[in-house]
Amino acid sequence: MTKLPVLFVSCNAENIQTQSGGCSGPARMIWGKRFKSVVVMSTRSDQAGPELHILKGKGTTAGKIQALLSGQGFTPEIGSTSSSDRARLLEALLAEEPHEVTELILNTGMSEHEYRQVGLCLEVLREQDVLVICLDDKANHKDKVGVSLHDRRLREMLSGWEQDQKWGAVMSFKGASERSQQIARLDDPTVCLLNAAFTLGGSQFPQRMFSSGMNNAEQTLSGFGWMK
Repeated sequence: MTKLPVLFVSCNAENIQTQSGGCSGPARMIWGKRFKSVVVMSTRSDQAGPELHILKGKGTTAGKIQALLSGQGFTPEIGSTSSSDRARLLEALLAEEPHEVTELILNTGMSEHEYRQVGLCLEVLREQDVLVICLDDKANHKDKVGVSLHDRRLREMLSGWEQDQKWGAVMSFKGASERSQQIARLDDPTVCLLNAAFTLGGSQFPQRMFSSGMNNAEQTLSGFGWMK
């Protein structure tokens, strides 16, 4: 079955201009692909656990996400809210307006294993006409910077994760092995989110990278795309 891409987008959502529209890197990656729903996954350090917000639509996808996460021991509450900021951001990122939008906000402070379990259990959504955008929103970072996508160490981190999966040198995220219970807590919102994106994308190195607006730091938009 065909899977929709998973996008990891890093930007300051407050500053992205809607004029970029269909010319953005994310829009080019999904060009010609049809989706019925969009899930925006983000991180915040000021909450105790995962939260689900229905931004647009009847909440069908939010219900699916809640059921999938509950099966892994997470208990996200569902709420309805209107977010013009997210609407403007999606207008800037995508070439078309989605009929349903859900935001899953993850707390920081969970283990690497827990973030990857989130991505792993939600991977099935890619086969259900759901486009997942992992939004690394610098506006929510305390230092407004986080980890740069242009930092070679971040790419090396992803490459290392892929090698760990390929050679079985570390935990198996599909099993319940005690070896996989990583107790170290992650507090960098970018790394937290990237762990979830990695398993959403099939636990492999992303096939695409994109960057735009490098001549204007406030308008910089960059990220990764898992296409398979």
